[in-house]
Amino acid sequence: MGNTTPPGNRAQGVLIDMDTNLGRGIAAELSQDYKEAVKLLTRAIEEEQGEAIKVALARRFRGLAYKHLGRRNEALNDFLEVIRIQPKLDLGYYDAGVIYNLTNRYQEAVDAMTRAIDLRHDDSGLARRRSERGNAYLHLGQFKRAQDDFVAAVRLGARDPDVLNNAAWFRATCPDPAFRNGKEAVDLASRACQLDKWKDADQIDTLAAAHAEAGNFAEAERYQLKALSLLSADEALRSKFQARLKQYRAKQPVRQGIGEG
Repeated sequence: MGNTTPPGNRAQGVLIDMDTNLGRGIAAELSQDYKEAVKLLTRAIEEEQGEAIKVALARRFRGLAYKHLGRRNEALNDFLEVIRIQPKLDLGYYDAGVIYNLTNRYQEAVDAMTRAIDLRHDDSGLARRRSERGNAYLHLGQFKRAQDDFVAAVRLGARDPDVLNNAAWFRATCPDPAFRNGKEAVDLASRACQLDKWKDADQIDTLAAAHAEAGNFAEAERYQLKALSLLSADEALRSKFQARLKQYRAKQPVRQGIGEG
């Protein structure tokens, strides 16, 4: 018999033998060895066909690995299969909703996140779900709904840097001035950066946008340069960050375009 995960570490309530492809694949995904995770979990999906819950588990973790590898269509296919197998489980809807947001399919993101929210029986995980749905509403131009989600998300996840970052971006860049608040955006973005120890370029980029909204363009430029310094030379975000830097030097704040990624 191989080693099994302790009862307290069961994956979605399923006891996993860690000497199987499923166990090793989940471990590889959790340790960020995503290519190995895809290889092992693909084998696991073929092996576990008789056990639907284990297939769903393998699909979910393979989908997460695909997402980290930038293979979003394959990730979405896996998450949709999780939903088909376990339609009453919230995780498949949440994971699919994240991909819909990443691929600019915002109404589908709203629908998936709403289902993920409705299926929760407690508050755990709700902060991220409300935050992701808020992002989708922002891109759809439904700003009051976005605000409601972001306020709830920050209340539920006051120490989640991703939640704080998303709310800060909304307060800094919403096209409708009624929903912008530079001071609040700076506070939220600063807290996100502190929680992640100033290592996340996206969060520092948000802090720059927040300072620009507050009229502090020198600070906006300083933080945008810091965000750029954390990107690799070929990173896709580089051109977007450089364009914002030019805006700050021209004393122009950033506005989120409707439907833009």
